[in-house]
Amino acid sequence: MAVSVGKKDLSGLVDDRFGRCPYFMLCDSEDVEGTAEWKDNPALASTGGAGIAAGEFLDREKVKVLITGSLGPNALRVVQASGVSAFSAPGSMTVLESVRAWATGTLPAITAAGQAHAGER
Repeated sequence: MAVSVGKKDLSGLVDDRFGRCPYFMLCDSEDVEGTAEWKDNPALASTGGAGIAAGEFLDREKVKVLITGSLGPNALRVVQASGVSAFSAPGSMTVLESVRAWATGTLPAITAAGQAHAGER
């Protein structure tokens, strides 16, 4: 599982940006605290296509569940093509809260693209 985050801390907030989040927290959903691993988002400095590059990164990491704020059209297409189930969490929710909410089925699935953020940093 992966969560888009702004800092390397389970009590930090979910980053609502997918392609431009600074980090991804990767973990086993059964043991978040024991398996949390922080990865720099290699797409952060991209001049374009950050959502696509971030989606490809998560595919290489074999992520099957993603928690983020929203996904632009290109990111959604890449994430879905990789077989990743994406869920939306508000930016006011901590990383640990978001994983717990996902585990109880209270996070909504991302089934439609949000606004594209082409070139934004």
